[in-house]
Amino acid sequence: MIRAWALPAVGVSILVIQAGATVGLQRDTFLPNSPPLVALPLRLGDWMQVRDFAIEPDVLDVLGPDDSLQREYELPDAAKRASLFVAYYKTQLRAKNAHDPKVCLPGSGWNPTVSRVVNIPVPESAKSFPANYYRIEKGNEAAVVIYWFQTPKGVYTLEQQLKLHRVLDSIVDNRTDMALVRVVVPVDDSGVEAADARAIDLGQKVYPQMIPYFPAKDQLGS
Repeated sequence: MIRAWALPAVGVSILVIQAGATVGLQRDTFLPNSPPLVALPLRLGDWMQVRDFAIEPDVLDVLGPDDSLQREYELPDAAKRASLFVAYYKTQLRAKNAHDPKVCLPGSGWNPTVSRVVNIPVPESAKSFPANYYRIEKGNEAAVVIYWFQTPKGVYTLEQQLKLHRVLDSIVDNRTDMALVRVVVPVDDSGVEAADARAIDLGQKVYPQMIPYFPAKDQLGS
C-alpha cells in the first residue's frame, strides 16, 4: 500500500515517464536503408531458388510491408521443395503491421493440428533462436510451418511480445524495424519428421541472412 506522503513522488515519477515517452515518440524514427529482399541469396546451403512469386495485392494491402518476398527453394533431388515468405518493415509505427500467421490459417482452409515453439541452432554458433512450429492440414494435404518475428534486438514468437517491445524500442532506441519470416514445407511420402528437418534446415539458413536488414545506426543513416 502506498503511504500518503509518498503519493506526490509517485505522481512525479509517472509524469516523468510519460514526458520521456512523449519526447521519444516525437523524434524522427530511425529508418534503416536496408537492401531489397530480392537480394537474399538464391542458394542457401543445399537449397536453390526455383522461382519468386508475386504476392497477392490483397495480402500486401492487409500487411502493408515496406518490402516483401515469396520464394520457392528446392533441394538437389528436385522432389523436396519449400516456400519462404518475408514481410519487412522499416518501422512498425503505422496503421498496418504484420500479424501472427496462425490467424490466417483457418481462413485459408488450413487447420493447425500441432503447435509448439522450437529452438533452431544458429549456424557456426552455440546460440539458438525460437520459432513457432505448426503442422497444418487441409483435406489430404499437410505441411509444416515455422515462423518468427525478427528485430534488431532478437527474435520473438508471440505477437504480444512484439507489440510490447515495439513501444519500448520506439522510446529507448527510436527504431522499430522488424521482419516476419515464414517457411512452409509440404509433408510428402518421406513423412512428417523429414518435413520437420527440412523446415528447420531452411529456417536455420535464412536467419543469419536477415541480420544485415537490421543495421546499427552508426552503420547506415536514416
